[in-house]
Amino acid sequence: MKRFVILLTLLLATAGVVAAAPVGAAERQRCFPETGYCVSGAILRYWEKNGGLPVFGYPISEMRVETVENWSGPVQWFERDRLEDHGSVGVLAGRLGAQILDYQGRSWQSLPRPASIPAGCRFFKETGHTLCGTFQQYWVRNGGLMRFGYPISEPMTETLASGDTIWTGTVQYFERRRMELHPELAGTRYEVLLGLLGRDIYETMSGRCAMPAPFLGPTTRAYPDLLGCPAPSPQIAVPAASQRFERGAMYWVSSRYDRSGDIWVVFYDNSRASLVWQLYADYWREGDPVSGGEQPPQGLVEPIRGFGKLWRENQQLRETLGWAVEPERADTATVQYFQGGAWAVYRAGVDRIYIMRPDNRAEDIQRIR
Repeated sequence: MKRFVILLTLLLATAGVVAAAPVGAAERQRCFPETGYCVSGAILRYWEKNGGLPVFGYPISEMRVETVENWSGPVQWFERDRLEDHGSVGVLAGRLGAQILDYQGRSWQSLPRPASIPAGCRFFKETGHTLCGTFQQYWVRNGGLMRFGYPISEPMTETLASGDTIWTGTVQYFERRRMELHPELAGTRYEVLLGLLGRDIYETMSGRCAMPAPFLGPTTRAYPDLLGCPAPSPQIAVPAASQRFERGAMYWVSSRYDRSGDIWVVFYDNSRASLVWQLYADYWREGDPVSGGEQPPQGLVEPIRGFGKLWRENQQLRETLGWAVEPERADTATVQYFQGGAWAVYRAGVDRIYIMRPDNRAEDIQRIR
């Protein structure tokens, strides 16, 4: 029921033009005791005309002048949006879809692009992405390019958290928005809903910490000097795999945008007297050779699939790690990026957390409950 209530409030955020108030008209304002902020002028008229509370949420800041992408002017933040008063141009919504990806440590320009354009889909050469099916219908019916901007990702599976509530489903990022597909609400106006990006980004910009991912809260608070503030939108309970080697370990985490993934390599570096980490893309795909056909020494194991491909093709890494000492094991991971550049990787199978520092040193700690 809690999640359903949240879903019913995540509606359309917009971008458009609002007519100016008549000359000499008294400036009206509306105040919200829920957050302690008031809304007035062109932003209030836009807020009311385009959906109000269900669409934008409550105001979470005062109106103030900000500089946004080489433009400076009046801005006010809401739970689901940032509204910008561009004067004679009108009120526009911010490019929060692109911004939230930056805050998560991933640039939209690096996201995978489609190999072909499916039938019935629209392709945008400006970003190299497609728009299909239910998302395309929603985009067209609710303002299109002006309201959402171009798609900057393909549809992908993500797990999102709000406190203790966890939802896994299909999302697609746009310049101004993140759309979420809810098949359980098919046939209603809530089949496609929009994320709380205004709240997440405003908290980050204000120096406030986003909510840590489930399983990471006590550990995050116990290591403030190592981690700092969590960034919004962690990867939660995603498929993972681990394998121990003679002198280190590999840990694979599935990609949040396609079927590939990332491989974290962790080993002890004598020159730094510290555990260190390196990050590699997983280039192994179904249909590639599973094994290199090598014969390991007695009691050791040849790594296979993505671990094996990386191990065979990177001679320095192979010499550093040695042979595997066990077969790879399936796992589930939660990965959170932090504003200072650190990562926390929770490995559910062993109930431990890798803390990956920005200087490539690593910590392998027991999760604090």
